[in-house]
Amino acid sequence: MESEAINQSPLGTGHASAIVGQHWNVLRRHASIVILVSVVLAAAAVMVIALLSDVYQATTTILVDPQKIPEKYVASTVTSDPNDNLNTLKQQVLSTSRLQEIIDRDNLYPTLRRTASREEVQEYMRKKIKIELKQGADQGLSSFTITYEDRDRTAVARIANQLAASFIDWNLQVRQQQATDTTQFLSSELEQAKRSLEQQEGQLEAFRLKHVGSTPDQLDGNLQTISRLQTQMQTNTDSISRLDEERIMLTQAHAPVTADVSTLSERERLMQDKRRLENELWKLRREFTDTYPDVVLVKGQLQSVTARLAAMPAPAPGSTSQYDSVTQARLTVIARELDRRRSEQAAIQQEISSYQSKVDSVPVLETQLTELTRNYETSRQNYQSLLDKRMSAGMSQDLERRQQAERFIVLDEAKTPEKPIRPRRVPLMLAAVVGSLLLTVAGILGAHMLLGRIDSEAQLRALLPENVPVLGTIPPIVSKAERRQKRIALLRTLALSAAICVAVFLFLHKVRPTL
Repeated sequence: MESEAINQSPLGTGHASAIVGQHWNVLRRHASIVILVSVVLAAAAVMVIALLSDVYQATTTILVDPQKIPEKYVASTVTSDPNDNLNTLKQQVLSTSRLQEIIDRDNLYPTLRRTASREEVQEYMRKKIKIELKQGADQGLSSFTITYEDRDRTAVARIANQLAASFIDWNLQVRQQQATDTTQFLSSELEQAKRSLEQQEGQLEAFRLKHVGSTPDQLDGNLQTISRLQTQMQTNTDSISRLDEERIMLTQAHAPVTADVSTLSERERLMQDKRRLENELWKLRREFTDTYPDVVLVKGQLQSVTARLAAMPAPAPGSTSQYDSVTQARLTVIARELDRRRSEQAAIQQEISSYQSKVDSVPVLETQLTELTRNYETSRQNYQSLLDKRMSAGMSQDLERRQQAERFIVLDEAKTPEKPIRPRRVPLMLAAVVGSLLLTVAGILGAHMLLGRIDSEAQLRALLPENVPVLGTIPPIVSKAERRQKRIALLRTLALSAAICVAVFLFLHKVRPTL
């Protein structure tokens, strides 16, 4: 197997060499056609490339100028992402109305406008506009470029600068509108917060007026007042006790002496029962309170006896149940003082009950007051926060109006280009020359293969069966006249090709002198 591979390799190489030689012979026989056709195709391609319209490009650079005043002093209300903001501006500036305005004002694409629709012309212009973002060291938007290309050399710079001006104007309008909208929104929210705060203040004030003296902040004062009233009540109770004791001692000391109880009148018996009950009540009060059962029982009996005495007619003057004038006068004073003290006692007790009810209502009122106070504090904090934000938004709006906030400024204006960006004619022309030559060679070789001519012994052997030998070959016989004619034809072809080349050169010198 290895020996066969070694033996076949030279044969394959020789076969390839034979094919190359065969093709070379074909090209030599048709040298005039190859040269002439190649030159004609190359000349046509070069002329077409020379007639291609130039495309010019102009670029303007816009710098994103940051806010002049530090953010810690005045915070900007325009906090959207610059990239998103730029995308919005691109859509606005490259909108249909804006592009149509530029097209009509500068009379762009007159030829295209006669054959294409308005939307197609706008889309054609939109494709010629390129916007490129440039990021700074902090990965933020630092600048961007606007590039416009067209066949009109004098118009590209003007259109690029108009687009840049549109970007700057739209950015100012958008930022000012956003700052104004923010300020108006905060103003409306501040007005609502103010009304809510006033409502909460009114509810809190009405609650305090309704429950004056009962609010939790007055609990200590109420407790002190109750303590003072209880002390006053105790003092008044002691005074009543002393007056009762004095009255009882006077009635006992000056009581009329009666030998037999059966001889006493009804009034005298009631008076004795009254004095007995009063003495008993005085002794019980010294040990127990007024709610003690025995005290309550004796008080009831005393009230019953007193009522019966009041219902009886007054005793006649000079009766034995009468006291002397001094004792009677003192008892009258004591009775009046006891009435006054008891009235004061009742008033004090009623006042203590009133203050005690205020103290008892503190837990419920404290819950209600806590809720009202919490709502009021929430409204007050919300109002204060909105007030601060409203002031900050107002300052930010002033910055936008004075153009001291973040803005776009033209760093490099677009200038009229001196050279087109395309087409790149020299590389295209070289490629056209090489392509013409290759196309001609391929065409001739292809036509030769399609005709089926046999030009070598190898082709003949490939067509014959293996058992049919080739006895001999006759080489081509070319006469001197034929050789002379071929040389003349080649010279004519070269002369014609040279003339075509000169004509193309003159054409290029006239059409594209700066090429």
